[in-house]
Amino acid sequence: MPHRTLRQIVGEQDLLQVSPRTNVLDAACRMAERHVAAVLVTDKGSLQGIFTERDLLRRVIVPGLSPKETEVGDVMSHHPIAIGADLTGTDALRVMSEADIRHIVVEGVGADGFAILSMRDFFTGEVAAAEREIDFQRQLWEDL
Repeated sequence: MPHRTLRQIVGEQDLLQVSPRTNVLDAACRMAERHVAAVLVTDKGSLQGIFTERDLLRRVIVPGLSPKETEVGDVMSHHPIAIGADLTGTDALRVMSEADIRHIVVEGVGADGFAILSMRDFFTGEVAAAEREIDFQRQLWEDL
């Protein structure tokens, strides 16, 4: 489990991306449709930032901005922390914990060269992997 690389955890991700000029309402609707809590903000293939549910709450809703009139580029997190795809899930969790973030950009993976790892994605995948390992070991002991 802890030795799995980020490439193994999010390598097949269908990444959701928006332009910095996308309005917040449209981005939020896309996120809801895809059941994701973050979207990468890109411009001509270049990473500009990340927009998360936390950004929506803290930078749009609380200040009273109009989601329909506010562009994602104005309220996204600029210069998101990005880590390499060959690091482990444990490495990613350490960085996320130290930075107090719930999503981190993974570079060097996927069709567009990026993916997003969320705490939820990591734990869901790791719990499933742990259950498979426990089942394997249980079966091994039963067969002995």
